[in-house]
Amino acid sequence: MRVRAGSSRGSVATVGAKAPTARYLRSDNARLLPMRQAVLRDSSLDVREAAERASALAVDFLHNSGWLAGAADQVVADTIGTELKLNARPDMAGLGYTDKQRSAWCQFVEAEWRRWSWTPSECDLAGRATVPEMLDAVIRSYLAQGEAFGVLDFLPRVERRAYGVRTGTKVTLVSPHRLPRISRDFEGLDQGILIDSRNRARAYRFRRRQGGIEVDHDVSASDVIHVMDRSENPGSARGISVMAPILKVSAQWDQLADATLSTALIQTIFAATIKSPEPSASAFEALQTLRDDFQDVAGVSDIVEDLIDVWGVRLEALKSKGLSITGPSQINHLGPGEELQMHTAATPGSQYLPFSQSLQREMARRIGVTFESFSMDHSNANYSSVRMGIASIWPIVLRRRERIAAPFAQAIYERWLEEGIAEGRIPFRGGYQAFLANRERIVWAEWQGPAQPSADDYKSAMAAKVRLELGLSSLADEAALLGRDWEENAQQIGREIAMLTSLKIPHPFGRSTGGAGPNGMAADGNRDPSKQDA
Repeated sequence: MRVRAGSSRGSVATVGAKAPTARYLRSDNARLLPMRQAVLRDSSLDVREAAERASALAVDFLHNSGWLAGAADQVVADTIGTELKLNARPDMAGLGYTDKQRSAWCQFVEAEWRRWSWTPSECDLAGRATVPEMLDAVIRSYLAQGEAFGVLDFLPRVERRAYGVRTGTKVTLVSPHRLPRISRDFEGLDQGILIDSRNRARAYRFRRRQGGIEVDHDVSASDVIHVMDRSENPGSARGISVMAPILKVSAQWDQLADATLSTALIQTIFAATIKSPEPSASAFEALQTLRDDFQDVAGVSDIVEDLIDVWGVRLEALKSKGLSITGPSQINHLGPGEELQMHTAATPGSQYLPFSQSLQREMARRIGVTFESFSMDHSNANYSSVRMGIASIWPIVLRRRERIAAPFAQAIYERWLEEGIAEGRIPFRGGYQAFLANRERIVWAEWQGPAQPSADDYKSAMAAKVRLELGLSSLADEAALLGRDWEENAQQIGREIAMLTSLKIPHPFGRSTGGAGPNGMAADGNRDPSKQDA
């Protein structure tokens, strides 16, 4: 049998069904993405609109939250430590310096820099802060406002004598809010920075208080140190607070803490009720109706009257008498079947602690510290988790050191070194003109901060030993990991060996050896006991 084509409709199509689609951002039944408003535009516009409010909120949280203030202290300690130590690395090839002379010149410059940077009257225009203290403030400013500013000044010799200082290079820290985020395209003013046709900064329009009046003051860009994370918002002339993505989370955590405290206080307020099986007023009225219905029945009416009298007395007692729980010690009487119940405020459920820790983890992740360091809770940590946490956080510490703190210190060092060579305090072959001709090669330096924390110092030391023996690292590399200069270490160790030898005291330096001979009974290349013998 043949069926004509098209005579059968097949399965019934679902009324109103939409054809499935395969594409990005496909909507779901809850319409979560369509309800989330988002636009794509220049990052500079986002920063310009939100940075000032974000900075104000971040500063407020840092001033009023012990968790966030402590995390900021941890970031400063990890990034700066006590100081960023100068490690001069000039390229003096072709300038007539031998390796020994170059090393001696570097040591002299490093010693002079350390003396100058730790003298507030020499490095700070106001004579209050040292360079390490300035770097601490730079990191705090970066966390709260996303950037930091410094202005370089120079005192002529006449003014130096008045203050009793030798050098003219001085630094002034300027808070970012002193550079108003005002933009006027026709004037070339972008968030307080005057730019040229190539978007290079010409001057910074700071606002300072003079004679009780706020006045604008343009400072040449060559005299301004401006550090920020320029990779976060490409094209933006200014930065935004590091804490901007976690401001809402910080507010939620504060609200959660306040609600928990309120609940704890409310728990001291309680109520007491008596649960009784006695009939209510409506039941009592039913008994009265029963009396009317059986008033002519012999014997029943008497029983009903007795019940009415008993329940009437009990209900009247419940109305007129109360149960005292606030007075002095006393005995309260409850009727048969009555039960005293206490009512208190409900406490947060089992989801409180996980939710609180989730908020803390989000804040710690953005700030750049481990959860254990942020919350001071090491109850669930073990050796492997601690090592992994430090290993994941430490690259962030190094990056901030190289992007934020080191450029600020480098700018000060370059101006100080140039002045020292120009005025003859720092010797240089060929004089000031030779320095200017090779300035980029001479001012090159590295800035060493504190060492990476270790969960087990012995295992870390053994790992360094293995790297050195396998040729995977050098003494300079290992010293840098500890925040030290290997040349200074070597010279200090040499002095200590010479002194201990002169006093006929065995020194602890070098590889361990055994007893019968210089190498003992250990084979070459195997100075450590085997695991079976240990």
